[in-house]
Amino acid sequence: MTSKQVDPFVMQYTSHDTDTLVNKATNGVRSNKYKAVDYDKLRLLAAEKKFSAHKSLLKVKKIEQLSKQTKENTLLKQHKLVWNKELIRLNNLRKRLQSDIDVHRGVNLTQGNPCCSLFEDFEDFEASLDIEFAKFKASTTQPVWNLREDLQYWLQENMEDLRMGSPDTVQKHNEIQCTIDNVKGQQKMVLEKLHHQQICLEQELGMGFLATITPNEDSQKVHVEGGIPEEAYDLECSDFDLKVSVLQEFILMDEKFRERLKYLEEEHSKILKLGRNGGWSDDDHYVFTVIYEQYPHEMKNRRKMIIDRLQRHLPKKLRADLVSHEEWCDSNKYFRERKKALMVAWQKGRSALYHKAESIFTEAEMAAQLDEVKAEYNRKQRQVREVLHEKIRNFREQQMEALIIQHKMESEKLQAVRERLKMEAELETKKRAHEKEQVAKFHEEIEKKQQKQAEKDQKRYDELQAQLAEQAIFDQERIKYRAEQLDAKIEERKYLEEEKKQAEIEKEERLEALREQVRVVAESDPHRILQQTEAWQNRYAENEDDIDIQKPLFNVIGFTSKQITSDPRMKLEARLRDAGLHNTDYARQIMSKVPPPQPPRRDMESTVFKKNLNNT
Repeated sequence: MTSKQVDPFVMQYTSHDTDTLVNKATNGVRSNKYKAVDYDKLRLLAAEKKFSAHKSLLKVKKIEQLSKQTKENTLLKQHKLVWNKELIRLNNLRKRLQSDIDVHRGVNLTQGNPCCSLFEDFEDFEASLDIEFAKFKASTTQPVWNLREDLQYWLQENMEDLRMGSPDTVQKHNEIQCTIDNVKGQQKMVLEKLHHQQICLEQELGMGFLATITPNEDSQKVHVEGGIPEEAYDLECSDFDLKVSVLQEFILMDEKFRERLKYLEEEHSKILKLGRNGGWSDDDHYVFTVIYEQYPHEMKNRRKMIIDRLQRHLPKKLRADLVSHEEWCDSNKYFRERKKALMVAWQKGRSALYHKAESIFTEAEMAAQLDEVKAEYNRKQRQVREVLHEKIRNFREQQMEALIIQHKMESEKLQAVRERLKMEAELETKKRAHEKEQVAKFHEEIEKKQQKQAEKDQKRYDELQAQLAEQAIFDQERIKYRAEQLDAKIEERKYLEEEKKQAEIEKEERLEALREQVRVVAESDPHRILQQTEAWQNRYAENEDDIDIQKPLFNVIGFTSKQITSDPRMKLEARLRDAGLHNTDYARQIMSKVPPPQPPRRDMESTVFKKNLNNT
């Protein structure tokens, strides 16, 4: 330890501190002025408080758990209703499809139908599948159920022995446990094998000829072949320029639609970058779409229910991932619809242009034949050509107008979707604002109640102040009267003391006269003063063996510490002193109304003020 770490001595002190130390030293540890602390009782009180606090905390946690459980049960009931509706719909759809399949098979199994032999092979294959399924069930699931029933019967018979810890029963129980583990391993291998077969079948259905007869989502898309169709090349037209201009319209139309398609893909480039499923796996995306479609748009709290259901089925996905994927699905759906509408319009436009070109070429051919037959109609033929060119221009304008209207309709749909999302956000905002207003109203009511209570307390405090002021006036009068009485008593006491002193003096004079008459004259013996008297010697000899060391030096005439601390006035004064209220009028009024542990004597009761009241 260095010199810097040593604290300096405290050299300042006051006389009050020394007086306190002197009082503690003189009074001793067992003095009535100090109260011993019962630490065991304090520990019990602290443990009691901790136990009550812990009990209250457990009650609060139990209420929270019950609230969460009730909320969870309500959500599960709502999910169950939605799932039951979906289950009923799927069952009806399955029955309808199965009935269509049965009708189709029944029609094709009739004699004379070219597909009769093929459907008979289907029947035989289905029968063989039923036989294989029965064998598989008998070899896998039926033994498990039999084992389960045997185990239930064994547990019922040997439950008591198992609880008592019988060695044979415990050994048998361990053997059964090993058998169950072995069966679980076998079942796991069977399930893995079935899952592998399922994957192989799905891959087989997606390849070769089976892929063509089981179209997927990509094969159902609208496909348009660009360029001039071969059928348009085969159309006959004597006017080469007209044919070239008409066929050029196919290329112009393709360029316009490709530009629109490119603009659409650029507008949704962020969606297309994420891939076909928005960066999710096929299974997760399928679960998301199926659950999302189960809840109707008019359902209350639809979005909350969907998010809760998705979090249960996809626990590894965060809420932010679910929300972002939901936005991606909406945008992707809108992109697919717009693209499909654009491709359909493109296909219809090419078909209409082909029929229009066919009619134009037919009309041009007929005009050319008429021109060959009748030369005088050359002028009319030119007019017809002009009319045809005008029709083409009108058709082009009509197509452009139709494309503009279609684009406008798509923009309006997008605006409607955005407005719907905006309305949902506004409804959510209004709902939160309403909840905030309710909370604010609740706080205002609490503040009003507190203000009323404060006014009531202030009123009561004013009344007590008035009563204390009246009591103070009454006390002043009483003190004044007591002071006058005390002065009179002091004067009377002085007079009595003077008389008593005079009587003592006279008595002493008379006694001195008597002493003079009976006084004995003895010899001088100085050593007798230092010797013990005979009475003292006899008393010491008698009490020498019976000395009580614990006997106090002086007899205590007064009150013990227990009697003082048991007085309710003493306890109340200590509480008021701890609160800092022992010098207030309120404390004086309360102390005056506290009764003593024993009623006072009748001769100690003052009747002065009663007499004054009777006189008034």
